[in-house]
Amino acid sequence: MGGDLCEVGIEMKRSSQIKKKGVIFLLIGIILLVWYFALFGEKGVIKIVQLKRQLNRIVNDTSQMREENKRLREEIRRLREDPRYLESVARRDLGLIKENEVLFIFENERVEKEGSED
Repeated sequence: MGGDLCEVGIEMKRSSQIKKKGVIFLLIGIILLVWYFALFGEKGVIKIVQLKRQLNRIVNDTSQMREENKRLREEIRRLREDPRYLESVARRDLGLIKENEVLFIFENERVEKEGSED
């Protein structure tokens, strides 16, 4: 009869050790799961880093666009208010000349321009 009690005690001890191991594995599994979602989840560290990089790119793009808009507004103002600037743009971009002006195109300049376009 004493042997049976000893065997029951040993079985209870084994059962207790198995339960402890099971709890430890369960806790490790939960910790790994939480860690995985903390890194790779929708609100994880990696996603936050990607969003911060994207935010920096957007802020830089916005800043560049504001500067470009400022420059374009100034050019529009000058085109509307400064006849000399308008004339210089027309001459430069459209190749216009004033009335009674004669345009001379020299052969050397044409050859140089054609050679520089390559």
